[in-house]
Amino acid sequence: MALINTLREKGSKLIIGFIAVAIGSFVLTDLLSGQNSILAGNDRDIGEIAGESISYDQFQKRVDILINNYASNFGRNPGAEELGSLRNQAWLLLVAEKSFDKEYTDLDIGVSPEELVDMVQGKNISPDIQRIFIDQATGQFSKQQLLQTLSQLNATPQGRAQWRQFEDNLIPARKRIKLDNLLSKSTFVTDAEAEREYKDQNTVAEIKYLHVPFYAVNDSSVTVSDAELKAYISSNEEEYKVDWSRSIEYISISIAASPEDSLEYRDELRKMKEEFTAINDDSLYAASNSDGSDFFNTYSVNTLPLLIASNLNIINKGTVIGPYIQDENYVLYKLSDMYEDTVGVAKARHILIKWDDDTDASKAKARTEANSVLRQVLGGDDFAEAAKENSKDGGSAINGGDLGWFETGRMVEPFDNAVFKATKTGIVPRLIESQFGFHIIDVTELASYTKYKVATVGIEITPSDKTRDEAFRKADFFAGTSGNYNDFKTNAEKEGYQILEASNIEPNDETITRIGKARQLVTWLFRDATDGKVSPVNELDNQYIVAVMTDEQEEGLANIDIVRLEVTGKVKNEKKAEIIAEKLKGLTGTLDEIASSYGADANVYSTSDLKISANTIANAGTAPEAIGKSFSLAEGSVSEPITTSNGVVIIQLDSTTPAADITDYSLHSSNLLRNRESRSSYYLGELLKKEAKVKDERYKFY
Repeated sequence: MALINTLREKGSKLIIGFIAVAIGSFVLTDLLSGQNSILAGNDRDIGEIAGESISYDQFQKRVDILINNYASNFGRNPGAEELGSLRNQAWLLLVAEKSFDKEYTDLDIGVSPEELVDMVQGKNISPDIQRIFIDQATGQFSKQQLLQTLSQLNATPQGRAQWRQFEDNLIPARKRIKLDNLLSKSTFVTDAEAEREYKDQNTVAEIKYLHVPFYAVNDSSVTVSDAELKAYISSNEEEYKVDWSRSIEYISISIAASPEDSLEYRDELRKMKEEFTAINDDSLYAASNSDGSDFFNTYSVNTLPLLIASNLNIINKGTVIGPYIQDENYVLYKLSDMYEDTVGVAKARHILIKWDDDTDASKAKARTEANSVLRQVLGGDDFAEAAKENSKDGGSAINGGDLGWFETGRMVEPFDNAVFKATKTGIVPRLIESQFGFHIIDVTELASYTKYKVATVGIEITPSDKTRDEAFRKADFFAGTSGNYNDFKTNAEKEGYQILEASNIEPNDETITRIGKARQLVTWLFRDATDGKVSPVNELDNQYIVAVMTDEQEEGLANIDIVRLEVTGKVKNEKKAEIIAEKLKGLTGTLDEIASSYGADANVYSTSDLKISANTIANAGTAPEAIGKSFSLAEGSVSEPITTSNGVVIIQLDSTTPAADITDYSLHSSNLLRNRESRSSYYLGELLKKEAKVKDERYKFY
């Protein structure tokens, strides 16, 4: 169901997008080259779409095409994560095609051979093709490049086969466009609908309303039975439909470097430190011995690595410091070079006093105010507090006027000169005028034009084989001695392992909450697991996981235990609404008098611009029934209690101001029509969601 939902949301853009990728890759390389599955020839079903079984081979052919597309685009085969994404794309493309095939047949929508030729090389060439064959000199589509490519491909049997495959990929997208156009052209709006739309948007009601929130009734005074919860779920089944899922409990044994592992790395870097100090080509040495890519950079004083910056007073060119532990790495830093640059950095804060206009009087007033503030901070007042209170630079005032570090030329010239020509830190003892106003400046770090070249050797602290083996031994012993759920819990308690939970895992999930990437664990859960069965050891990133299956949710209505908290709240609110309404019905008088009699939880509000097109009422929350009732009341009359999303209301209609009469509703008709046309694909997706009945069993194979 999740996949067909995706189809519904993406519509024709999904298919066209996939085809565009296929076209680009096709032109760049051999579309059909390469990879055959080890299961080739196996006719086992991988799923079902719109009543048609999808075989493994049929699906894998689509995957192979996307794999080759990926390889031609990126110059490498996809990794495990990319491969999972490509399989999802292939499945979605199959879902899209198979779901729409019946609609195409019933409506006699097709693409003739003549139309296909026209799409490829005729007068109406596909926009996707046009985006591929671009003349680099003009930036425009080049039909000559297209025809040259076609000529080359048609010169060999293999090329012709590739071209036929390419043309086959164009057809589904064209069919979908035709279907969307058909839906769009058959959509219309009547004059009566346009008139109603206008009146709904412009008729205004003035109401007074009493609101009692659900929390006026104490939770403990309302009880809910499982039978009532099940009845609520059944009566709201569209809201509580769920896919097939399973749940697990698991223990995690971290694969983390031991103190001994860390010491080995430290000793290794201590030996490297001598080599690093003596070497001349610092960047090459760092690149050859670092795990990361950030091994050689040029810095200003404000961007230096913290460990270099804090040691600048004791190190010189060629000095190597470390090893230090930093972000799970051991690092050595070498100050390779220092030189003076033309671009400097400095740090300052300021207070900006602006004038109201460009008149001399306004500027004089601003100068007087600025001088007053300058005298205060020179006299010892806290600069940051003065900035918060007086500065008109909202961006910096909230931070006490702090502008942080900035390069030469970033600020306006008078400000820049004052900061970068300062010879000492502290408050500049005069006002600095710019086009923005008068600045009171505090130089907090003097200008520095020095640049530092730093080479970094960084080695990630990873667990040794001995450490990994020890962690695996513990995990394997735990799995081997846990024959069932009771054993699992007993052993976890005995060994001091925390038992964690993961719920609502679906067959094609790639990740599990809190665990991360866990496809192999998901595969075990749906291929081999049964209730209470304990898994073998799963190595996932930096941990060993042993899991036990604890629950299963079949496709259909949600299991009561999964949605108990949510549904309990809703059923309790229904009961609270009945209690509140019953109490309100027993009270008389005006709304204010009823509220006073009810108690402190009842409040009376009013609004003078309520429209029937609205969906909410202030303080009452989502309240379509109450809004509809407001417009059905006679002026001066009062409604019965009405339940809203967060309480109960009583509406009093004070007056209604009808929309002014107009003779032309064409604007509203056009707006309605555009809205309906834009949603036609969505409505079609809703239909396909019900009719396609997608059965996805890829988990059996991947």
